Amino acid sequence: MANGGIIGPNIVTTQGGTQTVKTSNADNAVTVATGVRRIKTLLVAGGGGSGGEDSGGGGAGGLLNTTINMGGLYTGSQLGAVAIGGGGAGGGSCSVRGTNGSNTTLVAGGTTYTATGGGGGGAGCGGVKNGNPGGSGGGGGSGSGSGGCGTACQGNDGGAGTSRVSPSPVPYAQNEVGGGGGGASAAGAAGGVGCGGNGGAGTNLAPVYPGALGPTCSVFSGGGGGGAANSGATAGSAGAGGGGAGSDNGNGAAGTANSGGGGGGAGGNNNSDGGAGGSGIVVIKELSNHTGVWNINEVFDRVKTSTWATPTS
Repeated sequence: MANGGIIGPNIVTTQGGTQTVKTSNADNAVTVATGVRRIKTLLVAGGGGSGGEDSGGGGAGGLLNTTINMGGLYTGSQLGAVAIGGGGAGGGSCSVRGTNGSNTTLVAGGTTYTATGGGGGGAGCGGVKNGNPGGSGGGGGSGSGSGGCGTACQGNDGGAGTSRVSPSPVPYAQNEVGGGGGGASAAGAAGGVGCGGNGGAGTNLAPVYPGALGPTCSVFSGGGGGGAANSGATAGSAGAGGGGAGSDNGNGAAGTANSGGGGGGAGGNNNSDGGAGGSGIVVIKELSNHTGVWNINEVFDRVKTSTWATPTS
């Protein structure tokens, strides 16, 4: 008997059962099949928006990948509500910081599981240069903006923007770049002379959840790239997993929907807009239907039908 030493019928463990993907709040209840006692679930929050003009990239939405023991909820019960976090708005001028993304939540067994929205990226001027904290932190705006802090076990910090150097051996505009937003697998890069910070990389969950999920093929929560003052500098690239690329002379790119990607930083044109963050996603996969422990009804039924195994010498 392949029962791990427990006397009884052979236990057949079924991994990778029904998989449910939720990309919106419509019809938000999820039902698990009868007998399912554990689920593997992925929660991705909305990504943060970037600030306006020479701004830091938005931080990726927090990524929470966990196994939940269902307890007594294994008779075909509904889980609680699922709420998908939206992406944060980008700043519309150099004095407007990006907005944080919204949280994504799932209720199971009376417990609420939460992925934290990504932090908004700092703007290029005014007192709003610092990136916000979030699931992953937003990048700092140009001119010494600091990156926001990420949430432990969900994301990473954003990178800092560059300080203005005067006098400078390089053109003034090349000192005006933002830091990259943090991603689920890596922090956002700090801006350097002439180069906006790259967005932090997201996480590839294809080995855990079958199928190429979402528009980013199962890679989620990439940070947005930092913006640059103009074409004399290079904007930061998007973090893999739905982050938006920064711009050197216009609006930042938006994070990809249902990826949790942060928005890309805005370029140097007056009142260039930061990119909005991408919305989140929830994936629920049913795991083993058996725990290795048989209740008295199961024992009785097996003995009655002569299917209860007995030890052999």
